[in-house]
Formats: sequence, structure tokens, C-alpha cells
Amino acid sequence: MPPPAVETPDILVLIVDRIRAEEGRRFESFSPLSFPLVERTPPRDIAAALAASFTVIAEIKKGSPSRGIIRTDFDPARLARDYEAGGAGAISVVTEKNFFFGEKETLRRVRDAVALPVLRKDFIIHPFQVFESFNLGADFILLIAAILSGDELGLLVRSCRSLGMEALVEVHDEADLERALDADPRIIGINNRNLRDFSVDWTRSLKLRSSIPAGILVISESGIGSAEQLRALNAAGFAGALVGEHLLKQERPGHALKEMIHGPA
Repeated sequence: MPPPAVETPDILVLIVDRIRAEEGRRFESFSPLSFPLVERTPPRDIAAALAASFTVIAEIKKGSPSRGIIRTDFDPARLARDYEAGGAGAISVVTEKNFFFGEKETLRRVRDAVALPVLRKDFIIHPFQVFESFNLGADFILLIAAILSGDELGLLVRSCRSLGMEALVEVHDEADLERALDADPRIIGINNRNLRDFSVDWTRSLKLRSSIPAGILVISESGIGSAEQLRALNAAGFAGALVGEHLLKQERPGHALKEMIHGPA
């Protein structure tokens, strides 16, 4: 079923309201002390990977509200293995179902297919979703500052770390960044896509980078599709970049990633 028609530029409100409507009872009954955690391997260390060398986080998603279905031959496990062979240092999996065609179980399938850290990319607004992410196999999760208060961000970051996971705290502007820094993040992602109207300006990362204190790992997200951009980000002190739609639209995503990282064969 296609995502519902969007008649407002603020799609974030629609997505978050839908999550609250569907998950409200689970949120209300959640207790970290009684939540049943599964046995799993320890979370893979994305912070260590980013600190060691410039890292490309390659994304797996079937579609988006602005693009519709991006890839019809959608095989998440195969995509993940192709990305790993192409030089990805981590994999991002979009799990939001109503607007991005995602499925939670895709995350588990991807993690079983590769040895890389795996990001759950969703609209996380409650600790229940953090604990759920752990059970799905996530190694780190996305926290979007635009939909969270400072107190909520801090709680969710602490919840991640209590389970051995890491948080990628996403910002889009100075106001987001101010709230994010109060949560003591280890990793900040600068989203070049405005999630309210889906416009993209990849140089937003370069402009906002100087406002982030030393010691925090910074990645650039959205609108990245060339080796030249990766080199510019690396030179500007970024720890990595998240690359999604550019790769998913290629006939051979893993090969396209390899060319972005290493140049044509």
C-alpha cells in the first residue's frame, strides 16, 4: 500500500503522530526493568569505526515519500553484502513502514548478512523503541533532533548507552545542534535534506561543521553521490558520510559505492 497523500509540508508531524497512534499503548506500558531483552551478540562499535578512518554508511531503503518506490528488485540482505564488498563501513536500514515502505525485520536480516555495524534509521521518540531496536539487532540508532526536546534527546541517548548501543544524533540547523549538544552525543549527523520540504543542499554540512566542538564524530547525510563530495567531506574533518538514494538507483549499488570510494577500476 502506498504511503498516504501528504497535503502539508511538515511531514515530520504526520509521521510522528502516526507512530504515537500506533505505538501509544506500548509506550505507556513500557518499563526498562521489565522489558524482555533477547540474547544477541554485543553491539558492533560504530564510534570506533568512524574514529579509525573516513567511513561510508550505505543505506538500504525501499522508498520514500518524495520518491515513491526507489528500488523494485529490493533484496536487503543482498544489498548489504554488496555494500560490504564495495567498501561500506556500516549499513543504514530504514524501518519506518507508513511513509518509507520499511519493515522492522529487515534490520535483523541485514545484520545477519554482514559483519558491519548496522543503524536503525527510523523516527525514534520513546525509550520503548530503543529497547526494541536492541532486540532487532541494531548497533546504533538514529535520533532526529527536530522531533525531540532536549530532555527527550538526553533520555534516549542514555537509553542507547545503557544497552551498549550508540546514538547518531541528527541535526539540520543551529537550533537542532544546540539541543543535540546538551545530550552529550558522541556522533552527530548533519542532514542536508530538509525533512519538512525534502529540499537538499549538501553544502549545509560544510557550513554547520564549524559549530560542532572537537571530539565529536561528525557525518554528512543526504545528497551525497560522488567521489568529489566524499573527498571534500574528508578534507573538512568529517568522520564519514551516509549515502542512500544515489546507490539505490544504480544497477550495481556495490560497484557504484566502490567507485565512489576508490575511483573507477
